Amino acid sequence: MNTETRVNVAPSSTEGHFVKGAKQVVNLDKINETFLIEGASVLETKNHTDLELKESCLITCQVVYNPFAKMYTKSKD
Repeated sequence: MNTETRVNVAPSSTEGHFVKGAKQVVNLDKINETFLIEGASVLETKNHTDLELKESCLITCQVVYNPFAKMYTKSKD
């Protein structure tokens, strides 16, 4: 039985971005989707390359500037 936890750190993503193997994943900001990842882990996605996280880190959604709306918005998949 696999008891390893996967946590989606990009809930607004159409594909999801999952942290696997972390000691703890803390959601710091639900609106901006900012997460504290405690311990070494792997960030797995379907539409990007998997990324090995060797130590604790902070993950947040990419924000891009939309010159037509003249404002910053979350990046989309």
